Amino acid sequence: MAQNGAGDAIQTVEKVLAQRIRAKKKELLQYQAEREEAERREATCLTEISEMELAVSVFRKAFGLESQAPTTAGLDRLKLRTQTVRQSCIEIMKGSGGRAKVTDITRALIGAGKLRNYRGGYATVTKTLDRDDRFRRVGKGEFELVEGQAPLIP
Repeated sequence: MAQNGAGDAIQTVEKVLAQRIRAKKKELLQYQAEREEAERREATCLTEISEMELAVSVFRKAFGLESQAPTTAGLDRLKLRTQTVRQSCIEIMKGSGGRAKVTDITRALIGAGKLRNYRGGYATVTKTLDRDDRFRRVGKGEFELVEGQAPLIP
């Protein structure tokens, strides 16, 4: 009988702890979603600030006033934001010698505001590179431009 009582006690403790574990996992998922949203908002704010600073610089130049030259990073971000993911991948790879990691491309596109989050963005970039003959996988998470393919960007 003592064995049976101990077994029941263990099962009760396991059930209680299993419920608590599920609750904590749910809480953790909520925190992760909030963090991703905050990171997305931060990236959006930084992009908007950069674009406004770029606009001020262009307007000042247009009116013949002194202004700092727009940063190439600001122009590059704006360019990546207006292109397709495929075109952006080509630009990024050309800038890095014809080869790039999906992680680096994804981070650049998130920084430009083209993609919203890392997880979904990584999948988008990977599928884009896999489906196009202009790219070849050369290693885990790394692609290169294939020579001899018709250029996509004029």
